[in-house]
Amino acid sequence: MTSSPAKVWGEVPNAEITTFELPPIVPLKDFLVNVIEMPPVVIDGMIRKRSVIQIASGSKSFKTWTLLQMALCVSRGVQWLGRTVTRGRVLFVNLELTEAELHSRLSAIADALSIDADSSFDICNLRGRSADISDVIPAITKHCEGKDYSLIIVDPIYSMMGERNENAASDMADFLNHLTSLSEATEAAVVYAHHFAKGNASSKQQIDRASGSGVFQRHADGIITLTPHKEENALVVEAELRSFRRLKPFTIKWEYPTMDVTDLDPAEFKSKAGRPASHSVTDLIGCLAEGGLTTREWKDAANEECGIKASTFYELRKRAIADGLIEENEKKWVRIPTALCLNPVTGETKRRRVAPLASLIAASEQ
Repeated sequence: MTSSPAKVWGEVPNAEITTFELPPIVPLKDFLVNVIEMPPVVIDGMIRKRSVIQIASGSKSFKTWTLLQMALCVSRGVQWLGRTVTRGRVLFVNLELTEAELHSRLSAIADALSIDADSSFDICNLRGRSADISDVIPAITKHCEGKDYSLIIVDPIYSMMGERNENAASDMADFLNHLTSLSEATEAAVVYAHHFAKGNASSKQQIDRASGSGVFQRHADGIITLTPHKEENALVVEAELRSFRRLKPFTIKWEYPTMDVTDLDPAEFKSKAGRPASHSVTDLIGCLAEGGLTTREWKDAANEECGIKASTFYELRKRAIADGLIEENEKKWVRIPTALCLNPVTGETKRRRVAPLASLIAASEQ
């Protein structure tokens, strides 16, 4: 019986020769000794340099208008959507608008904001140039050398996808890595415009509204969505961000030629086909008898009293559970007593669960 030759550590059978080299491996104690500062903030609470940010919205929902306004505000250090901005040099990569249309929009926004154009805002017009991202990004990176850009906006990205499939994870991982390499090479924040998938966006989780592979959700350092509000020309701004606390949703409205923050309720999304929702959680809970009902009894009562169909019943019940308004007790659904409590520090009000009066009396008698 012959013994197998001893395995040499690191030897991989039939492996192809690679030129890839690892960076130095650093022990934790050495890593933590160094002071590593976070990249500078570009837009307060939203965007840092050396990050890749996705701005996603539906078709014809003023994405480009909003991004042009962002670019102008950063180039001049002017607030954007109520957020403090650190002034810096901007490169806007235009892949969609004609030069005439871009000129018209920028002139209108600059006039409305009383911003004077200067050399801190550069434009790269690529409309009509059928170029793959693997060719475009190296060329842009070379142009950026020594120019110290704070922000690079690419609008939109689909023009550079070439033969890649938007729904294929491997294709999109390769595609998006080019944007990361641009950010790393230039140390700028790279913001790109993407589109929502078809259907009612507000019915999906915020980070799942963009079209294409799930790589889009996992790759970006920040996902900012502009979702239609029920008010005409208004949008709900939401964001999931790695470097900042989750942004409290707020609303903006487009009044030619700029976007401005409004006091509209960010919870009031535009419903499918523009129709308002027929039923609410309050309607469903109103059909719940004082002593509680089984699922079947409650569903029948909701249908008879409010016309709530089975599919809507289960969706509203799910929301009521998530909001802490109901619970199941001995196979019967009952309301959870709540009270509106004031936070003395923030001034915000929130509903909190309270013990039933009978329980409080019983506890005081013990």
